Amino acid sequence: MSNKNINQLIEALTPKTAQKEKMFHNILAQSKDENNRHKGFTLSKRLRPAVLAVVLMACLATTAFAAAYLGLDETFKKFLSPTNHEHAQYLSNGAYVIDKQVKNENGTLNIKQVIGDSNLTYILMDFTAPEGTVLDAARYRFLDNDMTTNQNFKSVDFKVIDDGSKSDNKISLVMLIVTKNSIAGQDVHFKLKDLQAADPFPGIFTTVISGVWETDFKLDFKEYSTPYEVNKNISMFGYGAVLKTISISPLSISLKIESSSMNEISEAAGPLKEVGVNQHLDNYPITIKYQDGTSETTNLFNGVHLTESGTQLFTIKTFENVINDKEIASIVFFDKEIPIKN
Repeated sequence: MSNKNINQLIEALTPKTAQKEKMFHNILAQSKDENNRHKGFTLSKRLRPAVLAVVLMACLATTAFAAAYLGLDETFKKFLSPTNHEHAQYLSNGAYVIDKQVKNENGTLNIKQVIGDSNLTYILMDFTAPEGTVLDAARYRFLDNDMTTNQNFKSVDFKVIDDGSKSDNKISLVMLIVTKNSIAGQDVHFKLKDLQAADPFPGIFTTVISGVWETDFKLDFKEYSTPYEVNKNISMFGYGAVLKTISISPLSISLKIESSSMNEISEAAGPLKEVGVNQHLDNYPITIKYQDGTSETTNLFNGVHLTESGTQLFTIKTFENVINDKEIASIVFFDKEIPIKN
């Protein structure tokens, strides 16, 4: 392989971001130090280009893989609000860089990073409108969203992240996707249509920028969830049930319940009770007890309740900020406290 071909190989495979380039230079520096310790060994001139090509390909492959898990994007970190540095590092270990940009005459969508667990997926993205446009509304979403997965159920929402500048043409969004099972590792076709804006709730969404942004990528994040088999009898509103499983992550806690009286349990729970502006009580709350003696209860409903076949309830609890799941001592659900072994 000629030097020209080697250069072409580097140009084709070198990661795009500055962080990837820095990692690549670090690898080269380490290789140089290693070579200096073995000066007595010399390659023949004819073999040098071929060996160099193999080394470069190995370095680039390693760099590209590592760069996909470079850590938590600072905007993502601001949105999630980890409790400390170790917690942030733990989240970083599962975050995956997507780095996909889709442009048309009405704006640019930059899909940056994804994290998730067995039931909740967060996709971080930036949207940049044409120059002269001001994106300063309280809420934003896309009118139509489509992401092909193998899930029968999917709930989608968008959250705006304060980027410190409310009078420019750029916004940062997190797309929240709730599913019954994990979508980690899936190749997806992603399509968003028509950016909408609204005042604070109950403001009505209206389209502010028309257009379609469409691409393909892989959801190659490492899911955080830890499942626990429970299989404990519980009483819900006076009716017998079995708490089958609990799945815990920093992003959400999900529970699977079975009962032959699920219709009666749902009727006893009643509809969600509104207690504030866009706030409702959780009909099936849980209390999280931490190792330091503190606790929190999901009194307000954030997440999803799914009933199936009249005998099963699947409830997912999401949180405004991530929780430190490694510090959980137990979960209380109705009359049962379930110890959690970390």
